Amino acid sequence: MIQPANWPAAIAFFVLGLIFVAVLKAYLRGKLVWRYDTKAAWLRAFAAFSFAWSLAMASGTVPTIMENPWIFPGQTSDIYWIVFTIVLTIVVFVGYWIIWPIGTLPHGRKIVFPDTVLFGIFWGVSEGLFFGSVWILARRLWTNVLSSHPLISDYATCFTVIILLSAFIGTWHALYWDIHISPNHNIIEWNIKKVLLAHNPNLILGAIYITMWENLGIWVTLQAFALLGSTLAMPFPTWRYPHPVDPTGPAMGSPTDEPVDMSGRTVIVTGGANGMGAMAARLLADQGAHIVIIDKDDPNARANAATIESATGSSADVIVADLSDPAQVRSCAEQVLARYPRIDVLLNNAGIFTEVYQETASGDELTLASNHLGGFLFTQLLLGRLQESKARVLFVSSDAHRQAMKVNWDDINGKDLWKGKERVPNAGFVQYNVSKLFVASAAIELAERTKGTGMTVNTLAPGALIPTGIYDDATGPIPILIKYFRGIGKMGALLMRANWLKVRNCAIRSGRGPCVRAG
Repeated sequence: MIQPANWPAAIAFFVLGLIFVAVLKAYLRGKLVWRYDTKAAWLRAFAAFSFAWSLAMASGTVPTIMENPWIFPGQTSDIYWIVFTIVLTIVVFVGYWIIWPIGTLPHGRKIVFPDTVLFGIFWGVSEGLFFGSVWILARRLWTNVLSSHPLISDYATCFTVIILLSAFIGTWHALYWDIHISPNHNIIEWNIKKVLLAHNPNLILGAIYITMWENLGIWVTLQAFALLGSTLAMPFPTWRYPHPVDPTGPAMGSPTDEPVDMSGRTVIVTGGANGMGAMAARLLADQGAHIVIIDKDDPNARANAATIESATGSSADVIVADLSDPAQVRSCAEQVLARYPRIDVLLNNAGIFTEVYQETASGDELTLASNHLGGFLFTQLLLGRLQESKARVLFVSSDAHRQAMKVNWDDINGKDLWKGKERVPNAGFVQYNVSKLFVASAAIELAERTKGTGMTVNTLAPGALIPTGIYDDATGPIPILIKYFRGIGKMGALLMRANWLKVRNCAIRSGRGPCVRAG
């Protein structure tokens, strides 16, 4: 039987959450917010846990668990309950103690007792209580408020819980938890397997289980067991020590917000008229760099240069060139070599996404030419100057390169993908993924070939939610969702700044490559 709320406890946990938030803000004062910090991660997590417990008290979830038996009379003789409980337990074990660890990398972290274990238990109990709170609120809505027939109420409650939690948990993890609380741990290729083999079965079977038998206590225990497995697999770092250095990852700069002095340095940004390129140019100009914007969009490039000069006091030049055209790439490189005796940073940011098959004047498919061929040729033409300057070279790739499972080397322009049609949405995504795979591969090879010259080559994956405008003309559910989340308030701009600050630290400070993943 569902119990009433415990409001004093709900208020107490809510206040506790606010205290954690206040301590977090005080702790982060003067620090770079977007750098992973173990103490900040624990404070953020326990603020979230406190709010989850507050909701669990206000919804009556905790009182319901405390007042009701974990196993109701007659259930031990109910073969359906026994089988379902065993199946759910197996699903949780396989999903979170076998599948989840396979798709997870520790990145130099080790289990610290008792910290890692305690975090996993707190995380699992809190998420289980949040799940239970949503279930109780949905049950009350369909049973008490809407006075639905019991069968309709069961189906509606189950459906509501699955839909709401799928949307919320996915968004919460993508936009906050996996950025600011969990350390980097996912093997990207395994993400969909984790969803299909762990998260979805856990959520769907859990909603059915609670709706049919109301064993909230067992459910919360299973969630604690599940997320303890996840926590140990990461492993989640202790708050007592700084986050360990990833032996396989790029070196990072200072964890403070102290600006990098770029005075007297020349920074070239391709695709610097709009989106992330424009933001990167402005951020580096803030640090005193002389900016060179290269873009085919003459009006916006000049507008951004004017904004940079008026807002930062730094100088900014514009070279108009379409880097998908080899002839214009060569002409642009000649201008750069003639005008700039030193190049400190080259950000190869220019790129596109299109669902329409288009060829350049040289006969190359437009996506491949814009995202890879042009930037690679441009870098090769400047290579001598870049090595002399001991420059930092960044290629904007994408996590989408991991989705390029197969490359048709007999058709790298992707004509077979479009099959003679003008617009094919999936073809555009496949070709985009392949182009970004080529970017990442070429950058890694260039880093190897220039080792010892003082030049540093990095690739960066800025994240899907950066408001670059790259999907503005795209159709289908994925681009629509991406554009929706980009447009929530100032989230897009914050993500852009956050991700570029991560990349800036690696590219400008560290002198080590070749890969950076931001956001």
